[in-house]
Amino acid sequence: MTHVGHATVGGSVQRKSVRANVAEVLSDRRALISQLAIFAVGVTSGLHIMNFTATGLSVVCLLLAPGYLMMTHRGSELLPLVLAVIGWISYLVSGVVNGISLLWPNQIAPLAFALYLVGLTVVTGREIGETATLLAGIAVGSIIFFSTKGIMLSNLGGFIYFWKYGIASAVTIIVLYGLILLRTSILLQAMALTVLCLFTLACNYRSHALVCLTAAATMFSYRFLGRRIARGWQFGGIVLAALVFAYVMPKAARAGLFGSVLRTKTLEQDATHLPLLLAGRTEPPMSFTAIMEHPWLGWGSALRLTPNFYAQAEHVAVRMGFSPNFPFALHWGLPPDDPDAIHSILFGSWVEGGVVAALLPVWLLVACMMIVWNHARFGRWTALAVTVALQGIWDLLFAPWTYNMVPEFVCLALLFGAVQFRRDPASP
Repeated sequence: MTHVGHATVGGSVQRKSVRANVAEVLSDRRALISQLAIFAVGVTSGLHIMNFTATGLSVVCLLLAPGYLMMTHRGSELLPLVLAVIGWISYLVSGVVNGISLLWPNQIAPLAFALYLVGLTVVTGREIGETATLLAGIAVGSIIFFSTKGIMLSNLGGFIYFWKYGIASAVTIIVLYGLILLRTSILLQAMALTVLCLFTLACNYRSHALVCLTAAATMFSYRFLGRRIARGWQFGGIVLAALVFAYVMPKAARAGLFGSVLRTKTLEQDATHLPLLLAGRTEPPMSFTAIMEHPWLGWGSALRLTPNFYAQAEHVAVRMGFSPNFPFALHWGLPPDDPDAIHSILFGSWVEGGVVAALLPVWLLVACMMIVWNHARFGRWTALAVTVALQGIWDLLFAPWTYNMVPEFVCLALLFGAVQFRRDPASP
């Protein structure tokens, strides 16, 4: 009887072990299928429908929108949605007052953000890993778009234009996502960012090189300093590294160390006798003048900027340090249907839609900064979160809306919400 009892107990334990192993395998398979599905959802962004606001991903988000109503939401999670809606309303009012078409792309951007936020919240469940997978899928979608259709600048010819105006950020996301899936060390991820910095610098994409360098410095600090040194001192060192880069890079570029294209570009900007950051962007005087003249409701779009306005903006630029002989018309005289005239998401929203339309970009700017500040909370996804957030800071200040940028900012909003109100950091 004793022998039979032991046999029965042993068999029961073995069956439980087998069931546990089967359950674990099925769970892993379901998790893999779920990640592949999320990745595939992101890839649908490669299907172009209308300018930069509507893609195949827009259709998916529209179909998933009812699921958003079945989820529970905290007030902080609804804030970006509210800001997007009132920003779109502000654009509408400004457009009606200034006689601008309701289909002006920049005017639709806040509404597109709201739609993406609703749909992608359902897709990711506000989880960090799922949001990272979605970012990788969107990056693949961007590569598909720029490889098949592209924009005027990415299609000028040559890999440098294709890289700079098309796929640089997307490739960076995919590289980091792959390294994280392979469970490589933080040190290796930082080294990969450093290599990308040098490569993209040779392709005359200085802002992206600065993003990669700053992200790499953050990862090196995260790896070697951790919690031994206060974050304020760590970021002080990172800012110092960025300043050294800004000082050394032009000297190396003038010497031709990063190729003839970057050398020519640097010499052209040296002729303006302005700091590198301002010399690379001629639009700030125009933006500041437009905001001062119509601060509340905006201009509706850059289409409404008048010759008298441009004359006043030139006076402001000269007071800021531009040469009176600077070819403003060459840099500011963009086609009348170009939504990129202001060349800044933050300032462009204020110029065109008024101060209320700028609230969403301001919130996104704060969210990106907080992601970088609290980077340790993202665990294994730290390198990806920091790099995308740093790129987001640059784009909000110095870039116009471009393809797939809206859903990427939605992913940043989801990453911010996933950790900002969480007590414990994400498990590595």
